[in-house]
Amino acid sequence: MNYSDIYGAEPGEVIRPATTEEVRAAVAHAWGAGGGVLPWGGGTGQDYGYPPRRADYLLDLSGLNRVVAHEVDDLTITVQPGVTFADLQNTLAARNQYLPLDPPQPERATIGGALATNAFGPSRIGHGTARDWLIGLSVVDAQGRVIRGGGKVVKNVTGYDLPKLHIGALGTLGVIVEATFKVAPKPEAHRTVLVRRGAASGSVGAFVRQALEETAPAKAYLHSGESGSFAIFGFAGPVEVVEDAVGRVRAAADRHLAGQPGLTLNVFEEDLEHEAPDAPLALRFACPPADAFAQHEATCAGVGDAGAAQVETLLGVGVTSVFWPAADAGAQEVADALRHLAREQGRSCAVLRAPLAFRARPEVDLWSPLPPSFPLMERMKATLDPDGVLNPGRFVGRL
Repeated sequence: MNYSDIYGAEPGEVIRPATTEEVRAAVAHAWGAGGGVLPWGGGTGQDYGYPPRRADYLLDLSGLNRVVAHEVDDLTITVQPGVTFADLQNTLAARNQYLPLDPPQPERATIGGALATNAFGPSRIGHGTARDWLIGLSVVDAQGRVIRGGGKVVKNVTGYDLPKLHIGALGTLGVIVEATFKVAPKPEAHRTVLVRRGAASGSVGAFVRQALEETAPAKAYLHSGESGSFAIFGFAGPVEVVEDAVGRVRAAADRHLAGQPGLTLNVFEEDLEHEAPDAPLALRFACPPADAFAQHEATCAGVGDAGAAQVETLLGVGVTSVFWPAADAGAQEVADALRHLAREQGRSCAVLRAPLAFRARPEVDLWSPLPPSFPLMERMKATLDPDGVLNPGRFVGRL
């Protein structure tokens, strides 16, 4: 593995612990030596964030890949950070359960990495994010101490919800070594409605609004790319409920989209798996949920025909992502233009993936603007990792 393509330098040492104690010892050693620690899971999120200030020790957590406990009757599961999402779901499926989260690349994405990056997919509208399902967490802090928060049952009485601090913190506050989730029974039925959109964008917007107002989808998103433009709705639950929802989407389509050239509506009696592209360059924009359709259309116009990019917008949450299949100079130029436009319009933009040279430019803000909570984030980093041991310089504001 050539880590320098991601970090800009090869780690001084690669450590592959097999137990929590070995993680603790490795971090304690790095802290004592004044070194920086780079946690590594499945590698799917390593080009998210700035290049680290130091790359002394790479901590490969893929060996911590055990299901610690599956309490079937209590609807909870406890796993180590190296377990992939696909393996977790397979374990739960054997007992007719699942974790209603859908991070990208589930075959490679590990629990630890998905929590550290707060990875999510189209099911966010119906099921939320990891914050809504995580109930307990164990981490190794920057000095090599094991810290536990939350618990292993759904009903916990706690003070500050310390486990939630580590979700989306990019491993800068602690190294995740164990996580406990509440899980859910698998739904009785699934339906996916796939609408190939016509050309009249205004009427599509009205269709989307009515469909969201009259149903409660588990997934809802817009997709535009070389294969066309689509609105996708996924429903899960009792048969009668999902059939009623499909009927309401059909009625909304008949009202707003009937007669549009190229329009098709198909219903599948399954949950069509969302496949986020493994793109070397990707951006994410946020806006008020009510403006999501307009943002999607404006982003598609900004992307144009350059680089065969795909644009996806998660409905109900106002998140638009752009994925380029190649990170060539043309794609990077368009990405920069979209970033600058978002800044001018007061919208937030995050660089999800980019080549090292793009992320290393001193003028590039990978998170723009800084979130209002940034002063609190600075204080938390100074309190929990004052020596800058964990992923030094990789996070928001180069924390």
